[in-house]
Amino acid sequence: MNKLRIENHMKSRSLSAVAATAYRLLSQNIKLWTKRLWLWLLCIAAASGIAYTASILIMSEKDSMTTLALWGVAFVAVAAEIFLYACASGSIMAVLKEQNVKPNIFRALRLALLIVLVYCVFVAIYYAISISLVIFWNIGVLYIHILIAIGMILIATIMAIPVCYSGMRYLSEDDEKLTSVIGKNYIIGLRHFWRLFLTVFVVMLVSMLLAVLLAAPLGVICLASMQNALGIYLGDPSGMPATQPLLIFLAAFIATIACSYVWLWQFFSIYYQYGSITTRIKEYEKAIID
Repeated sequence: MNKLRIENHMKSRSLSAVAATAYRLLSQNIKLWTKRLWLWLLCIAAASGIAYTASILIMSEKDSMTTLALWGVAFVAVAAEIFLYACASGSIMAVLKEQNVKPNIFRALRLALLIVLVYCVFVAIYYAISISLVIFWNIGVLYIHILIAIGMILIATIMAIPVCYSGMRYLSEDDEKLTSVIGKNYIIGLRHFWRLFLTVFVVMLVSMLLAVLLAAPLGVICLASMQNALGIYLGDPSGMPATQPLLIFLAAFIATIACSYVWLWQFFSIYYQYGSITTRIKEYEKAIID
């Protein structure tokens, strides 16, 4: 059986050291991660393929019932994808903590549910503002509502950064309660906001560059589908082959599988940054006592 080669995560590290250590944890145990996560990753890729296919086909569909059905399929596929990512995260934590998989999956699912609920609150706030503007002030200009949506996304993103610490602590420490994710540990995450922000920024920047390369075929198919949808909207016949849904699904499936190890690197980077912040806190408390 493969033995996990992991450096102690409770260690103060620089931003570059966090990324490098996360890469070593991934690359030195690639067989172990593949063995433990292959089923989850295949299911995630299948759900991602269905979600992409339904979402892209909606753009060129004229029948209202078919459009509604595609929206339903896309919603179910995205929900399944979130569920599967949570299960994969729980499986990773079980390996890191050398524990049973089941309780860690349950903890990851509870955390995912909390994040989804907070996201739904932001969506509800957006629609409350947008609808109020239309009903009470007769402001229905599209770009204003788009700007409001962008503003809400930026606020939600900024508020989500401390969850990188509080959420990872909840997954790592069995004695932590779910309320601590948006409670005391969230406040600790706020105090270390810039370290978390820089970690997320660098990791996402590198991940997006890699994703552009790994998901290039999917990008080409999506661009062609959007151009085709625009042509249909203007009254032209569809120029896409009958195998379009299959092509989109396969491209999304392969792209998700290819990018799965990028996601693992992202996860480990947040994991080590959590450990780095925890070590800094302990060193500070020890210095005060001494």
